[in-house]
Amino acid sequence: MAAPMIRIVFAACFLCGADGAFAANVTHAAKTVNGVLCDVYTWVDSQGLKRSVSLKREGGGNPGHGGYAVQMTYETPAHHIITADSDTDEGFGYFVSHERYRDFTDGANDTIASHIFHTDDSPLGRGFKVVGKALPSSDKTQASHQFTTSYPRYGTIAPIKKDANGDDVKKSPIAKSAYQLYHLPVTITWFFESGKDSPRIETKVGFGDIPGPDRANFDVRGPYGVLRFDNDTDKNVTTVIWGDRFHFITLDSPVTRGSGWTWNAANRGARYTALIAGSYEMGLYEPKKFAQSALRDGYADERGMTSTTYRNGKGCDGEAQLIPCDWEWPYQSLQYSLPNDKTTPSNYKKIAWGSSPYYGTGPSLRTVFDSPNTSENFNGYPASKAVTYSICVVLGQTEASGLTRAAAAGPTYSCAGLP
Repeated sequence: MAAPMIRIVFAACFLCGADGAFAANVTHAAKTVNGVLCDVYTWVDSQGLKRSVSLKREGGGNPGHGGYAVQMTYETPAHHIITADSDTDEGFGYFVSHERYRDFTDGANDTIASHIFHTDDSPLGRGFKVVGKALPSSDKTQASHQFTTSYPRYGTIAPIKKDANGDDVKKSPIAKSAYQLYHLPVTITWFFESGKDSPRIETKVGFGDIPGPDRANFDVRGPYGVLRFDNDTDKNVTTVIWGDRFHFITLDSPVTRGSGWTWNAANRGARYTALIAGSYEMGLYEPKKFAQSALRDGYADERGMTSTTYRNGKGCDGEAQLIPCDWEWPYQSLQYSLPNDKTTPSNYKKIAWGSSPYYGTGPSLRTVFDSPNTSENFNGYPASKAVTYSICVVLGQTEASGLTRAAAAGPTYSCAGLP
């Protein structure tokens, strides 16, 4: 069924300010979307076209918990409304963290949550209660909405420092009494602004009741989730792109575990990640250059290589696939959605951010390797006892190099709430 056609007529640019920029108000209303009560924010973008984000409320008769988008929409220049809906109750924009694997005295290499307490080491943030509220603003062309929650993270009671390679200086014990479940306060703030295409999500992860460094080790994967951003047509993912120190792109369409790739062209812009399905794209980027990023990357053997040069074209060392090893992708993406063969694609569109797994580590680890030959300066336990970072959300019709890559190139970044 064809998408509905909506036309917006601008008479003498009645939404424009004195400088020609769009100055329409961001509107906020409570509406039921996809069967749940939401705070719906609507604005006009850089082309004067309509966009919206629907954020699920906590309570109010809603099942489960709130704190994330269940729908996002945008209007094309041809005035078609394109809808990105949540898959069942999954949605997008909640927090997730993975606990770092460590060596135990019984010979196991695992996480504390899994090995000692036999529970999930990376629970989805949408499974926890949130407190949500619209933040006041004197500028009606801007709006923001904030969610706060608490995220569980196991760690040791006694600190275990790292050596220069990031290895623990001693193995972790197997007695439950050596561990504690800590609680990380997480604040997620969505920003919307008229005249800007991309909403911005600011995530602040506090270290909560962790008494000091070297107890807990974790990465950050929020914002995280799944939206059918291809106008709910369930197309296969045709291209994966991302950027960190280098640009990455898959070379075969649709993407499978047998797809070729390059990951060796220098990235002079910001970190980003995106999925492309036909003519549709959803992506995330950090609005600052790679060298000024708020977070550090995890390690990847393949970074700086191509599918033909890495291991002489043999692919991942440890899995039967040509694409990079699942655990070495810098961002949560298609890797865990693809079937376990080299020829079958996937239409499951999970997308998220990513980081080094060493957050919580103190000054014993001042750099982290992101490849065999490169490293990044690291402060895993800031004096503020919190890590804060912003991510801009890209949604639209793709272009040759990718909308997200183009937005991340800079030199300036245009998403909500930024100059």
